[in-house]
Amino acid sequence: MQPPDDVSGRRFARTPENFACLVCGRAVRGNGYTNHCPSCLWSRHVDVHPGDRAAVCQGLMRPVAVELRARETVLTHHCESCGHRRRNRTSPADDEDALFALAARVAGEFRDRGPGSDAPRRRGRRR
Repeated sequence: MQPPDDVSGRRFARTPENFACLVCGRAVRGNGYTNHCPSCLWSRHVDVHPGDRAAVCQGLMRPVAVELRARETVLTHHCESCGHRRRNRTSPADDEDALFALAARVAGEFRDRGPGSDAPRRRGRRR
């Protein structure tokens, strides 16, 4: 017996689908794990749980962060319509220039929030 793909009891529904990106227009060939455009990195809010296509929102999801880990790169998407956030693994097919540009933009926003800026600062424990 195979363990569930998600330890909380939900199973990942692999749904191979091709789609046209609503942002850049690229025709994307989906493999069942594809959840964003490999050119512009935008996604669409179609799932409640990965692969179920049960979300009623259907809003565009902007790539807002990229996180480099030891063995993978993770994108964070933010839904423009409802505010939902979801983290997704990148694919080898993703445009490296787009990933680097996103990382640079996020780093620039972080740098702009340094001392002396008018941007709100996070509160937390002093070290």
